[in-house]
This record gives sequence, C-alpha cells and structure tokens, in this order.
Amino acid sequence: MVCLDPLTPDEFTHWYRHLGRLRLFWAKPVVELFPLYRLIEGCVVKVRWSSERPRLEEAYLIILRRAKKLDFAATLRGTKILITPEEIEKSLYQTRGTLYIYSTSRPCASALYLEKPPEGHPEPGPDHLVLYSGPDMRYLLYLNRWNFNIDYLWLSSPGDLDGAIESAICETRRLGGRYVTIATDEGQQASVDYSLYKPDYLYNTYKLNF
Repeated sequence: MVCLDPLTPDEFTHWYRHLGRLRLFWAKPVVELFPLYRLIEGCVVKVRWSSERPRLEEAYLIILRRAKKLDFAATLRGTKILITPEEIEKSLYQTRGTLYIYSTSRPCASALYLEKPPEGHPEPGPDHLVLYSGPDMRYLLYLNRWNFNIDYLWLSSPGDLDGAIESAICETRRLGGRYVTIATDEGQQASVDYSLYKPDYLYNTYKLNF
C-alpha cells in the first residue's frame, strides 16, 4: 500500500530500512514498519525507530501527492513526517529535508572505484561503493549498494554534479537497480543544490510541529 512514486511497496520498505542508517530526522534505524491506512491523495505508514531512550520512537510517514489538508495528522500521537512534492507553510514544520529520485534509464557516465577515500573524507561503511572521477578528483561519492542512495557526495565544483550522479546511475543500473536517490535534511548534504541536475521525482520532507 505504500504510495511513494515511483517505488513499489517492497522497494520503498527495502530502501527506507537501509536509509535509516543515515539517521536523518525523517529516517532512522527501523525496528518495525507497516502501512496504516490509505488516503485519497496518498497514505500513512507507521514506523518504530530504534532510540537511545529505553522506549522505541514512534513516527508516522504521511506521504501525500497534495498537501492541502493536514488536519487529520493532529490525531496521530508521535513524530509526524510529511513527504510531499508540494511546499507547505513554514509555521507548520520544525525541520525540512529533500528527496531526489533519478531513474536509471537516464544517460550515465562511468567512474572509477576507490578502495580508500583521501584524508579529510568520512570513512565509508561496508555497504558503500566508493566512486570517483579519477586522478582529476572532480567528485567523490559513496553509493549504498543495497538501496542505491548516495550517502555521501563531495564535488570539486557545482558543475561536477552531473558527472557524479550519472556515475551513480551507471553503477546502479549495472547492479540491477531502477533508481538512484539522494536524501537530505538540514544537516546532511544540504549545502548542494541537487535540483541543478533535474530529478525525475522530487519530494520535500517535513517534521511537522503539531
């Protein structure tokens, strides 16, 4: 029942579980995830995140194609995350992020594998494929091999964004994936304007304050 286009319900569940390792405000390590109910404009998914507290953190992913009516969310007890292509009034949310989705049917460009990133970059995890442009070092990225999210991206200049994403598209296509994603919040990769390489789908993510 999950309704985040263009992902199937199984794709979304798999993608979101692996995304939780980034510990974004809207995606944390998942203990349990299940559809709650469908709406005319989308659906609501209940998720339990692991927490440093003794109890699990309960959250609701409210996925809407159009976000004109949010009154029903006031009845949900817990953290409320709105995922929508639309923008909402600033008075309604505490924190904002973005999700970019790129189809692997797009043109792509090959990159080189790097075993260890240069000093000054974070240590990649076991789930990461480290790709870079070559000796010219125009870009460096960590692609999650399980959900094909770009977990980390460094650019020499904004003009190198196309080559970086297209290299991730090539690698994802090679591994059988249908989409590359970039998920951000106000602290995670938020300094890059990924919309310069126009995504096939773009969602705003909000932590609602009511």
